[in-house]
Amino acid sequence: MTEYDSWYKWGKTVLYVEMLIAVLVTVFSLYMAFNGQARWLI
Repeated sequence: MTEYDSWYKWGKTVLYVEMLIAVLVTVFSLYMAFNGQARWLI
């Protein structure tokens, strides 16, 4: 295992975590908007 491989694996993990957070935030925002509780977000 070279240093590049470990960096690549770590970078990919961070990327997936960020994508997951972005999806969760989007779903949460849509859920709040459809429930009429998004007044404090705007």
